[in-house]
Amino acid sequence: MSLDPVPAELAELLVAEPLPQQSFSWNRMPWREQMHDLPDVLTALDALPDRVDRSSTREIVLAELDAGRILPAFVSAMIWGHGGTGFGPVRTRWILTGVRSHRAREAPVLELVSERLGEGAATARQHGPLRAYQLMNNAGGVKHLGAAFFTKWLYFASAIQGPDDPVSAPIIDSKVTGWLEEHAGVTLDVNRTSSYEIYLNLLNAWSEHYGRSPVQVEKAIFGLATGRS
Repeated sequence: MSLDPVPAELAELLVAEPLPQQSFSWNRMPWREQMHDLPDVLTALDALPDRVDRSSTREIVLAELDAGRILPAFVSAMIWGHGGTGFGPVRTRWILTGVRSHRAREAPVLELVSERLGEGAATARQHGPLRAYQLMNNAGGVKHLGAAFFTKWLYFASAIQGPDDPVSAPIIDSKVTGWLEEHAGVTLDVNRTSSYEIYLNLLNAWSEHYGRSPVQVEKAIFGLATGRS
């Protein structure tokens, strides 16, 4: 993919010393209320620090996955993914139960959800981001879990060597795609596998040119789009 043009503000970040992501606080109680029937998740919630960032979340997600506890790993990733919006606990419960209403809190968690999250994580590790995205965007998808959040899951599950692991799955969401369209003239659909492939090719090309990993380029774009690193 052509490198012309790399937006000047992005190039400036990619040649500068990378900064660690800022941490943020989260409200523990709503998450505990929505995960009331999942003891392993409650234990993981209690172990999470009061402030989280990519690095701390990655460590927890990988530790839970290594122990075979998929749902605690997933919920930890969703806490980071939703940030301080306040929507995270309820929307994560929708994903776990397949029920998108006030009844979700008392609805049973579906075993299929854990199975498909595990398949997605394993595919990202064994076959790379594109295959994992294709799986979770199609036959291996989870109801109410769109690409903006399943790529967050795939990222944490595949960032084995560190937060900037060059083979980890970059996150794609509307903030990133909106910035790319406005500043780089690249139009992507968050929910299409073909767009994710274009996105990966773009990040790979830019990261190679600047001696960075694709995830570092993704983080830089997100920072420019939101004002947050």
